[in-house]
Amino acid sequence: MNQVECPAGLYTSLMEALLKSPCVGFCSTTFGDPICRGCKRTIREVDQWNTLTGGEQRQVWQRLWQQTTEVVCRYLAVKDSTLLRQQLQRFAVRHHLGAPPEVWALDLLRAGSEQIRDLSAYGLELLPSWKRLTPAELFNRINAQLWLEAAQAARDSHPDNDQS
Repeated sequence: MNQVECPAGLYTSLMEALLKSPCVGFCSTTFGDPICRGCKRTIREVDQWNTLTGGEQRQVWQRLWQQTTEVVCRYLAVKDSTLLRQQLQRFAVRHHLGAPPEVWALDLLRAGSEQIRDLSAYGLELLPSWKRLTPAELFNRINAQLWLEAAQAARDSHPDNDQS
């Protein structure tokens, strides 16, 4: 990954200011998807984000983090969360400071899976059954699984298929 050094205090302030929503910058709900392929929110959550209360927004964040953690843990282990956090700061990777390290791992893969060669340099380790995956393949697999599970959860909570 291209190195962009950023002082820790400035970096923390920037991340807190930037992360007002789970949006990752490519929203498929604008093309009719009921679940965003980027952030995995429902179309209702995307459309109404700015009108949700702080508590409602926290519930969405928590659900997304739980889903992400569950899926990421099927593929890799965070061996050193301090190293992971340092690398996120070093490369100025957008991540939520309150999120679990497994969510940070996905943020890292989203930003740099094409450039990463050695996951251990970021405090991560693939589980044995997934050792053959490249970081890019790993990201694509995790991202696809997250979307499938988010879509299924939305269908389960709205049996009439109304995602709004």
